[in-house]
This record gives sequence, structure tokens and C-alpha cells, in this order.
Amino acid sequence: MNIDFLKLLMDRTKFPQQAQEAYLQAAEKIDADSMDGAIEFYYENDFSAKQTQPLIEEMANDSSVNVYTVWGLFLAFAAERAHRDYLAEGISEEVFFETFSDLRYKTLECKENKGVFGNFVAFWYPIFYSCDIVKLGRLEYETRTFGENERAIPGMDIRPGQKFLNIHIPSSGEPFDKAARLESYKLAYDFFKELRGEGPLVCMCHSWLLYPEYKTVLPKNSNIVSFMEDFRILEVDDGDFEDAWRVFGDSAGKPAAELPENTSMQRAFKKHLMAGGKNGSALGVLVFDGEKLIY
Repeated sequence: MNIDFLKLLMDRTKFPQQAQEAYLQAAEKIDADSMDGAIEFYYENDFSAKQTQPLIEEMANDSSVNVYTVWGLFLAFAAERAHRDYLAEGISEEVFFETFSDLRYKTLECKENKGVFGNFVAFWYPIFYSCDIVKLGRLEYETRTFGENERAIPGMDIRPGQKFLNIHIPSSGEPFDKAARLESYKLAYDFFKELRGEGPLVCMCHSWLLYPEYKTVLPKNSNIVSFMEDFRILEVDDGDFEDAWRVFGDSAGKPAAELPENTSMQRAFKKHLMAGGKNGSALGVLVFDGEKLIY
């Protein structure tokens, strides 16, 4: 349990001072051997949050530290080994710390949704510790292997076993306009040169931000609407608004009439939900030739 690395990580990923203090105070209460053993177990068991959960709960009970805070600390301490692994893969320290800034985003989301600094989505993180995701500019790019049961991408020659990229949109608070996204695509085009060969950058994305119905919810000049237009939509999944917490925070479970209206997005989605509008997500493909999007 390397406190010096924890401090370095929080400094380089720009954790707010209050969050840093909360983590350092919590770390003092946790048994170092238990933490180190849990990290070793995590790496030996394919980064399974489900299998590691009992160890996290045991540390939480023994230390009287909230279980979400223990998860946050655990993921931060576990990043020390990932740091070495990323560098061994030829990935720069700058990209590593940009990528692991995701821990800061989720720590702040946990504070907003659960009332404590920590992490309540540990299931999301295996791809970070296996070195299969990098943040380049505004977006995160996950390297995936095309499976036997994955749907064909129209116009693209991609077969089972081939690598492709999956885009994630972190809640970093950075600009999300067209210019910021194009800069990110350019960075990815250069970074993944070996993966794409002589061809264009091909990225998939499955997100609530691509759900076509939301074009009628948000203003036409919305950056989310603009983001949708970067993709060719392949599949639409209607369903519940499972990502409501991303818009409404800890109020997401309330009846529509009681949802907050503090931001323009909250007001737009509250109106949509009050009117009984549809919700869901969509799968899209993006193709970028190094300068522009092509379809």
C-alpha cells in the first residue's frame, strides 16, 4: 500500500484537495497487508470486481470506512502496478495519468450520488488494469477483439479475432464540441497506427448519448446532438433510462415530477420524461481518415 504513489496519482490526475484528504485519512485506517493482498488477488483473478468484493467489504468492516471509499482507494493503489504495465507497453506516463484520471471522475460521481468520495462502479475498471484503454484528448478508446457473435459493420471488412476500438465518453467536464472531438480522433488515428494499418480509424460506440430520440429532447446546437452525427447508427435499443443518474445525480430515482431543474439538460430531460418520452441507447460506428469523418 504505497502512500507515496497514491499522492502522486491524485496529484497528477488533479483530485480536488477535499477528495485527497478524505482518501489519505481513510488510508490510515486500513490494514496495509489486507489492501496489498486484495490487489494481488484482483490481478490474479482477471480483475474481477465480483470476486474481490468480499475482500473490500472485509476491509470496510474492519476499518469502519465506507465500502465505496475502500473501493476508490483500492483502485487507486492497484494503479501502481498498472502504471508499470502501461509503461512496459510503450505508453507514455502522460497518457497513463490522463487515462487514470477516470478515477477522479468516478470519485466525484460517487460523492454526488452516494455522499462519499469513492467508487461505486468497480465493474467498469478491468480494462484499465489490463492496459486495454487509453484516454486521448476528450475521449477514451478501448481496444477490443471482434467476437464471433458481433454484428457485421456495413462497408467494413472486419472479422472475428480482429482488434477494433470502442469509444467511451468520460465525465471529465472538458469541452465536448466538434473541435475537441476531432482533435481526439486525430490523436487516436496516430496512436493506433499499428492497429489500423494503412486503413482509417474505425470506432464503435454503444451509449445513451447516441439514442436518436434525444435529438428531439436536446437543442439542435447541443454537443451531444453533434456527437450523434459523428456516427452511423447501426442499432437502437429502447428501454429504461438507466443513465438517468448521469443527468440527475442522486435524484435519478425520484418520480419525474420531482426531478431537479438546475441545468438545461435536467430541464430538457425532465420535460421529456414528464411527457412519457422513450429512452434507451444506440450502437454506432465512426470512421475517420486522419482529417475528416467518412461514412
